[in-house]
Amino acid sequence: MEFDESSSYESSSREPSPLCDLAATPSVWKKNLLRCLEGMRSSGKFAASHSYTAYTNPGLRIQGESIPLPLKARDAEHIKSACRQAPFGKGDQTIVDTAVRNTWELDCTQFQTENPAFRQFLATILHTASTGLGLENVTFSPYKLLLYEKGSFFKRHKDSEKVPGMVGTVVICLPSSHEGADVHLSFGGDQCVLHTAPTSAFDLTTLAWFSDVAHEVKELTDGYRLVLTYNIIQTSGAKQSAAFFHAQSQQVKHLLQQWPAVPHIPRVLVYPLDHKYTQASLSLSNVKGRDRAICSSLQAACAEAGFYLFLAQMTHSQDDDEYEEGYGDSPDTVLDCVYSCDGKQVASDVSVDDKSHLNADRFRDRAADSESEGEFTGNEGAPARFRYHDTVQPPTPGSKQQVERVRLADILTGGGYRPQGPNLQLDEYLAPFLIRFNEL
Repeated sequence: MEFDESSSYESSSREPSPLCDLAATPSVWKKNLLRCLEGMRSSGKFAASHSYTAYTNPGLRIQGESIPLPLKARDAEHIKSACRQAPFGKGDQTIVDTAVRNTWELDCTQFQTENPAFRQFLATILHTASTGLGLENVTFSPYKLLLYEKGSFFKRHKDSEKVPGMVGTVVICLPSSHEGADVHLSFGGDQCVLHTAPTSAFDLTTLAWFSDVAHEVKELTDGYRLVLTYNIIQTSGAKQSAAFFHAQSQQVKHLLQQWPAVPHIPRVLVYPLDHKYTQASLSLSNVKGRDRAICSSLQAACAEAGFYLFLAQMTHSQDDDEYEEGYGDSPDTVLDCVYSCDGKQVASDVSVDDKSHLNADRFRDRAADSESEGEFTGNEGAPARFRYHDTVQPPTPGSKQQVERVRLADILTGGGYRPQGPNLQLDEYLAPFLIRFNEL
């Protein structure tokens, strides 16, 4: 990911493929859920914001005059004198109408950011903004400087594709005390409001959203709001949008809603993630890469579909399959410790059915993380016991009390704990862990 002043991109319009209605068989349902999770590469919100109490001054210069920050009224009036009334698009027309948009603007060629250190800070905040949307493989191009004064607003609209490959917008709100000018955003049935006024006197705030998100800047009631805007441009992969991530999350939710109607599906499902994590980092905020995409999508889908998502350490044990079938112990899986998504332990030593593995084949070609050769025997050798160590992570509502945690453990174990062998060195992976909400 890098900052560029000009970029071009050819994109595919491929969206997540819709899932057909499933036959009510466990194997088909599990395969579809597995396929959905395996296909995830990123996930994000349709809009995001971040506030910075510490920032690098851009060294803004307009018409030969430096603009200090936080912005003062005298400097705001100087900026306004250099600006034009901002237009908006309607069909193939570009229109100036202050009843629809009442804002002042400068093109990116009409101002300069002269502080050399600002470039690195800019790259950091633009990366944070695009990550909040779940975007990867993107670059940025500067677009406009906008000045809002008392009475300024912009009615509900969507951003047009200003350059090839544009998928979103980042707005950098520079320190300038103001009231009002909240940004109201909506996509489908989802809505959110992003605020810049509360921290505007001294902080820098970034706002970001996808191009297909409708948004409105409410009236500014006092002060000045000074912003720099950047286009987000995707450089490779399937073109992403709010609609792309909405379809992805809807697939997961649709499958989870089918779960209660599918016969013979365990009430616990385990899906190991890609990266290794320490026990101290067992929280949703610490997962990274594709793991973050999967956990974020599952958490949102679980909340809507009536399920809990958890994290936990897991050990799967099975005998060497070179020995004849029936000799030795059967495979088993134990959740050594179960955590909420915010890192609080809620249960330990919980046995789960081997049918709970969403991808049971993952143990077939994988080298064991530890091995027990067993005790000496009379005449014949005993099979080696192979152990595969992963970590699962379960979320639980913040309002749950200690007594409910005991109840959770009872549900997971079927009413009791199983005795455990010697302590094992864990090779720590992460996996989401699902349990039906209505069974708690």
